[in-house]
Amino acid sequence: MNVTIRVALVGLDHWYTAIALAEAISARDDVALAGIADAEPDRAGEVAQRSGCDRVEQQWRALVEDPDIDAVASFISTEQNPDVCVAAAEAGKHLLSIKPLARNLEEATRVVAAVRRAGVHFLPAESRHRLSDLSTTLKLWLTEGRLGELVSASFSLWAGLPQRWPGDIDPGWFADPARAPGGAWIDHAIYQLDLLRFLLDDEVASVSGRVANLRDVHLPVEDWGVATVACAGGTQAILEDTWTSPQGRFQQSTTLVCSKGGIRLDGIRNSMQVLGGFPPFSGWVETEPLQRRSDGIDHWLALIRGEAKPVATVDDAWRNLAACSAFYEAARSGRTVTPQELPNEAA
Repeated sequence: MNVTIRVALVGLDHWYTAIALAEAISARDDVALAGIADAEPDRAGEVAQRSGCDRVEQQWRALVEDPDIDAVASFISTEQNPDVCVAAAEAGKHLLSIKPLARNLEEATRVVAAVRRAGVHFLPAESRHRLSDLSTTLKLWLTEGRLGELVSASFSLWAGLPQRWPGDIDPGWFADPARAPGGAWIDHAIYQLDLLRFLLDDEVASVSGRVANLRDVHLPVEDWGVATVACAGGTQAILEDTWTSPQGRFQQSTTLVCSKGGIRLDGIRNSMQVLGGFPPFSGWVETEPLQRRSDGIDHWLALIRGEAKPVATVDDAWRNLAACSAFYEAARSGRTVTPQELPNEAA
């Protein structure tokens, strides 16, 4: 029988994911939510009550340095995340980390080095989508050549301003350039970049793009961005991500153009259309939508128990941020930019 793994939830700044994760962990028998830390006690208390957790801390080190804690899920704001991850790794805790893992590559390199020194597992939050039915099916079809080569891709996501806390119209730290590396574009494009890298087993070779404030003109970060991405193997992609929709409205769509077919994902209709020449597809066929997301808990626990190989590592988190950083440099300079390579000191 598996020993129950004790997890600490550090930070509720990424509450969109953190609250659901706390409730999911609490509903399981093979893992325990051993504590919640947040700088705002009322928030931590609210989530603790909802998830049945009996320990709340205001200082995250109280949980990270607790020898009875096995793993840390860090959903603190981005500027604080590197310190949490480094301290957790040094304390021998396995990590599930927010996206992006840091504001810049210097901070991210500190995390990579600490994780590697400690030999702990690090699951990037943006990479959990690799575990979904949709991602694994698309990966299988491409690997087996059913769709041919992925020639180009386009991703579009239209969302409203993030909320500092449910029901609060203030975006808070999400829109603070001192605390986050960007605004609307990186908020969702980092998932799209990770999916692209996963499907292709390839890296981003160059990025160009633009950012603007199209609706919230006084917002200190962009509310709209569009990137053109070239992968090393030749695949081209367009990524448009915004915070320009009315509050509560959300739309995403994805098109994958392949040499033998294609995929169209419609977020409004929640449908998937496949153009393929393999059963059960002949011409364009609309099929049942596959699960787009995974909370990653099963995989994370299997990693910790030594029962699985990682679907993604801290290196992937670093490379995802490197591609995003290249985009912002390209938008500032008007040039096409090549993402940085992971430095030797992190190897």
